Amino acid sequence: MRVVFALLLAAASGAAAAQDYPTRQISLIAPYAAGGSTDLVARVLSDGLKARFNQPVTVDNRPGGNGVIGTREVVKAPPDGYTLLIGALGAQVLPAVMAPNFPFDPLRDFIPVAGVAEWAGVMLVKKELPVNSLHEFIAYARTRPGQLNFGSSGYGSTVHLIAEILMRQTGIKMQHVPYKGGSNSMTDLMSGSLDVLFTSSPVAVGQAENRGVKILAVASKHRLKLLPDVPTMEEAGVPGVTQTQWLGVFGPPGLPEAIRRKLSAALVDIIADADTQTKLRNIGFEPVGTDYVTFDAFFRAEVKRWAEFVRDNGLMEKP
Repeated sequence: MRVVFALLLAAASGAAAAQDYPTRQISLIAPYAAGGSTDLVARVLSDGLKARFNQPVTVDNRPGGNGVIGTREVVKAPPDGYTLLIGALGAQVLPAVMAPNFPFDPLRDFIPVAGVAEWAGVMLVKKELPVNSLHEFIAYARTRPGQLNFGSSGYGSTVHLIAEILMRQTGIKMQHVPYKGGSNSMTDLMSGSLDVLFTSSPVAVGQAENRGVKILAVASKHRLKLLPDVPTMEEAGVPGVTQTQWLGVFGPPGLPEAIRRKLSAALVDIIADADTQTKLRNIGFEPVGTDYVTFDAFFRAEVKRWAEFVRDNGLMEKP
């Protein structure tokens, strides 16, 4: 009887807290540097939350450790809804399933609140490469197994795995060159020392008029509005390479259900706003807007899917 009473009391207090929430500043932690893609989305969301809740919402950039430093701040934060995380496939799922000593369990240590946006991987090649389409590139690469190199934003990043999927689907082989930042990889592609680059759509959109590179294909189901002349990989004859990098908002473990529901509803409304959608698309993202129930199920499926992919393709890092 006491246990039942305690549970009812906890539920009632949680509902009361949610009714008043928020009453002070919310910190939205971006586990990457200011100016990057995660930070840009976080700032769009913070403006929306500020307007919805009439409370200050700050973006707190905590870069380092492939997202670990910023994520740790949320995992250890009080579960009161005042410390949130802007997370992503490349920070909350891939490192966890690829690194045997990763410090967090994605199914235990993060509480999915809402899916907010996604971007697509884009394949670029250097100007000197004698190809003008993905079909021509595959034919070229097949006659040069292991001789071409490709760059990505790091081992285990979303764009790295897009390249791995492409190689698996087509049978081509390339050497991976991981980078810590997008600017260096683009410089190397333009100088010719890098043959191929897999990067994010926000970065690729900025290179649309750059005659020093060729954009061959996007790894999404549909063409990008800001790159309308670039075909999807499926259109170019390679099905199954449709992975996008999603972003979502997470809370710490133990976040009360009522606060989670309130935050989720606010974020879905923000993403549905036409002005917000325009802001996201202008920086290379596609708005998503999925509530906590849908996003939670999606997140769990992503952890399972990528754990199986990493295992089946021998991509687990050595301890």
